[in-house]
Amino acid sequence: MSCFTRNALWYLAFVGIGLLIYSPALTGAFLWDDTDWIVDNEALRTWGGLWRIWFEPGAVIQYYPLTYTTWWLDYQVWGLSEVAFHVENVLLHAGNALLVALLLRRLGLPGAWLAAFVFLLHPVHVESVAWIVERKNTLSTLFYLGSAYMWLRFLDSGRWSLFLAVAALFLCALLAKTATLMLPVTLLALAVWRVGFRARRLLLLLPLGAMSLAAAALTFVMERGEGAVGHDWALTWIERLPLTGQVMGFYLAKLLVPVDLAFVYGKWDIAPATWGAWLPLAAIVVALAVGLCSRRRALLACGLALLVFVANLLPVSGLVDFYYLRYAYVGDHFQYLASLGPITLLCCGGAWVLRAAPQGVGLVMAAVVLSVLGYASWQRSAVFADVELLWRATLATEPEAWLAHTNLGNLLAAQGNPDDGIEHHRRAIEIYPDAFESNNALGNYFVRQEAFAAARVHFSRALQARPQDPLTFNNLGISAGVEGDLRSASGWFEQGLERAPNNRELQRNLSLLLSSAPDPALRDGQRALAMARQLNRIPQPSVVDQLALFRGLLLVGERQQAIELGRQLLVRAQREEVAEVARQVRDQLDRLER
Repeated sequence: MSCFTRNALWYLAFVGIGLLIYSPALTGAFLWDDTDWIVDNEALRTWGGLWRIWFEPGAVIQYYPLTYTTWWLDYQVWGLSEVAFHVENVLLHAGNALLVALLLRRLGLPGAWLAAFVFLLHPVHVESVAWIVERKNTLSTLFYLGSAYMWLRFLDSGRWSLFLAVAALFLCALLAKTATLMLPVTLLALAVWRVGFRARRLLLLLPLGAMSLAAAALTFVMERGEGAVGHDWALTWIERLPLTGQVMGFYLAKLLVPVDLAFVYGKWDIAPATWGAWLPLAAIVVALAVGLCSRRRALLACGLALLVFVANLLPVSGLVDFYYLRYAYVGDHFQYLASLGPITLLCCGGAWVLRAAPQGVGLVMAAVVLSVLGYASWQRSAVFADVELLWRATLATEPEAWLAHTNLGNLLAAQGNPDDGIEHHRRAIEIYPDAFESNNALGNYFVRQEAFAAARVHFSRALQARPQDPLTFNNLGISAGVEGDLRSASGWFEQGLERAPNNRELQRNLSLLLSSAPDPALRDGQRALAMARQLNRIPQPSVVDQLALFRGLLLVGERQQAIELGRQLLVRAQREEVAEVARQVRDQLDRLER
């Protein structure tokens, strides 16, 4: 049997096991960030969107053009088929497991296939595989491991074509997700283990390091552009340093004992003034120093494995700001790459220790470990089948996760249970008083109760927390409109558009106000029509977008065009059961056609 055939059979085995383990999630819906990144992403729908993904930074949430391109292709072939997205994540994860085995076998390490199976089945990886948007992880890791494999081949042969392959695959990894930027450190660890510290070979890592620095700079700019700036990220260095050790200790603990896993974890008190807060960082530094400086092969292996673990966690350890820090210091998906270090050490080291034991002992131990991990992952993947189940399961494990309270509150309100939802928003604010989304939700709740003073308290707090976010300005405008102060409402919408000129909610509400305000001084037909036309340029504008256009056309005197649009809109509003829009359009058409 050829090497290719054997590897293909192993891959098929990994795929089959992966599909079985993740079967509870394969038909699961899009969750949380999936909506912004994929479902509502207009760039995935057109050829022009593909151009924007690659050549217009800021057109999508992060500059991960390779990942977005795969989603773009999916949309062209499958539409928004959840099953297709889930299955492809499993296929990528299985490919990563195979590459783990091939990489470790090339290093000549025992237990390579065990490490691959542990990587495939470990519960901490469920979040990266079962959560659709985390294709960022599974895809980027495929190129990351491919680059590492080519690096080993280059070290063995010295062929420059292989080094070019290393660089090309690293570039692909960065274009899939810039969190792979610590690959040069992993390549350094592989080189030290394989050939020792040879300066001439290691100098070749410098151009790869330059690629990492460029990716880091781009990510820093994009994260700040996404909003990772402000008091939510106002950690001092005396807090960031112990936090780094605490984060790494948390991830290592979850890797060794994967219990009480949660989609979102609560933030803990860093307590930098206590010696215990610094203990994890001190332990990591000492362990690295002892391992990397030792001449004993076993200690060096520990040091290199820890180096891979620490290096790949550094970008998400709290040393630098990234958006997710607003919600929690840790998330299971952040250690998808970093886990390779400890998994390799434990599996290959365990196989080496048991080399003299009867063969059956190792096989039984491996079977038990893999069975436990597989069952735990199967159970964990079921949580990702439904968004309400996901948030409730999160709160069952992490009741202090304010984000889970906020999102469950929003979901319950959307399902017609606003009172239950409000209780979760209140709990979110108890945990974290500056929870921006929950303050806005409570503000809107009090507007519906016509308790405008209470609403303004929550909107003010939301505005203090995120002074540039258009959501609060939109809600303040709606609140002022409900209260009857249309001039203030117009002012809030205008302020919001100064900060977010392309925000559709603000454009829609201001257009409707300008076209229907009783005060002639507030009405502006030409501007209302211009905004409405902008809203209706997308392939499938909403019913309310078309209502804004209908009103704008009426105000500027485009009577015949308004009647034609109104007739179409009336049919659509009735079909989609948008009763209020249907009533308004019908009344206006009756007046026009008398």
